[in-house]
Amino acid sequence: MVSIEYSEAIVEVLEILQYSDDNIIEKIPKKLIEFWQKNKSTTYKPKLDHNKSINEMDLKKKTKSIISMIYLNYLCDDEEKNNIRLILKDNEEKYQQELIEKYNPDIILKKYNQKQELAENVVATNMSMVEYREPIFKKFINIIKRFFHILFSK
Repeated sequence: MVSIEYSEAIVEVLEILQYSDDNIIEKIPKKLIEFWQKNKSTTYKPKLDHNKSINEMDLKKKTKSIISMIYLNYLCDDEEKNNIRLILKDNEEKYQQELIEKYNPDIILKKYNQKQELAENVVATNMSMVEYREPIFKKFINIIKRFFHILFSK
């Protein structure tokens, strides 16, 4: 069982292949096309404009991936395959480097510590601005205590 997204992409791929030359279709293994026929969506109806090139069509991301796989594995020559694989390898290395920079624990911890310091400074600033006021009832009791203290100390 394949996902809905993948089964819809298969429909788009099969439609594109219907409008392709026979020599292109002959290069794709029959078992792969049969697999796609069995797993395509029965409800999805793509709206592709076949007057446009594949690059100009509004295709699903999975469709583009499948078409890329077809091109890489079955249609291009060895030299082009090597060039594409080098580009893919370079892109993967760049992507991994971005992930390392984005999710580097040292950087995340440093940002967290900076936020904590900032929060502590804000709390300290707010606390220093608060003026303590003695409740009226407490003032009254302290006045009575002083009165009796003065009275009994003589």
